[in-house]
Amino acid sequence: MIETVIKGGTVVDQTGNKEVDVGIGNDGNILSIGPDLTGNNIIDAAGCVVAPGLVDLNSHFRQPGDEETETVESGTRSAILGGYTAVVAMPGIDAAVDSAAAVREIQALRNEALCHVEIAGSLTAGCKGEELAPIGEMAGLGVRFFTDPLPRFPNDLLVRRVMEYASNFDVTIALPPISALTMAQAHMHEGAVSSHLGIPGVSIEEEELMTYRFLKMCQLTGTRMHLQQLSSPNAIELVAAAKSEGVPVTCEVSPHHFSLTDEAVETFQQRYKLLPPLRAKSHVESIKECIVKGNVDAIATCHSPNPPHAEDLPFEEAPFGGIGLETALAVSLTELDSNIEQILSLLSWMPADIAGIGDSHGGVLSIGRPGNIVVIDKSVIWKPVGSEMASKSNNTPFEGYPLKGKVRHTIVNGEVVVLNGEAQR
Repeated sequence: MIETVIKGGTVVDQTGNKEVDVGIGNDGNILSIGPDLTGNNIIDAAGCVVAPGLVDLNSHFRQPGDEETETVESGTRSAILGGYTAVVAMPGIDAAVDSAAAVREIQALRNEALCHVEIAGSLTAGCKGEELAPIGEMAGLGVRFFTDPLPRFPNDLLVRRVMEYASNFDVTIALPPISALTMAQAHMHEGAVSSHLGIPGVSIEEEELMTYRFLKMCQLTGTRMHLQQLSSPNAIELVAAAKSEGVPVTCEVSPHHFSLTDEAVETFQQRYKLLPPLRAKSHVESIKECIVKGNVDAIATCHSPNPPHAEDLPFEEAPFGGIGLETALAVSLTELDSNIEQILSLLSWMPADIAGIGDSHGGVLSIGRPGNIVVIDKSVIWKPVGSEMASKSNNTPFEGYPLKGKVRHTIVNGEVVVLNGEAQR
């Protein structure tokens, strides 16, 4: 018997568009797809897009260790309000996931989650870039994604050792091509704005050099690699060229890198201190072109909450980071000259495949699949207010920006967790 019917919307998934209802059974799986379905609960989707739930490849929840800033519960509540049914939780410099015990601790925290949480393990012990973490041990517990949030690899030999070791397991190595050592001394993009403000910056060429370095190691070892948070159009083109030669690599960009420029830093507000830094307007426009051309595989939020006191710190003393789970979809719909199918592919089924969870998230809304679904109202115009968001942090870089498109409902494993824009638990 159909328990819940999502009624009156346009289904958009990997197979295209169709005007049908979606019925979900008591077991949380899709039971029926077709016109004029009836069930115990009717979810109104009139005028909306009904799609596979979004999947984020880059979320930071700060737990365990910094529960004041964010928890799995608050982070995943923010996720479902943004239409996400699955997220990949990143390890942190202060909360490395570098052992079986650490993995089990995070797995226990998933009981508090409002959506699926995929765990990313650390590549090196303590994310310090000195000793390899026991990747095989963690892979045995189901971890399929491994990263060091800010690479501290001192030389190419260590990069090669990491990739060769990881190639023994069915895992993906995820790396942001920006150095922890560089960002300890730089606070924004190096360019005309940084010179005017007198703030030390990091050149975009550094990202391009590291991207090239990682790509050559990927080519040498054959290890599956995902490059995170690319902010350089040239770096994206390097990835596209490598893919055309058969290198097993994918890449992501984040919404703020195709919508905001380094001119925002002139306000000296901490919410614009992001990593990688906001780039020049010409870079932002070129990244949009890269997305439309199909050279980007995923849009990922890099949701990075900061403690409440951070917003009161001088810009150069403030930590990097901004929250993004509740705004990523709307920013993409507002800023990108792409159709809804391409945007959803970058936010849903392509990241699901990269994360290795395409059997239950993203893909196609079909009978027998788990009911992981988002309902999107593209007509809504709204302005984000950080203090009103579900995250414990309010450091959204899109504070007060007019955005188009909002999540109306989110369904996770058949449970309606967001109804008419309100979290249900």
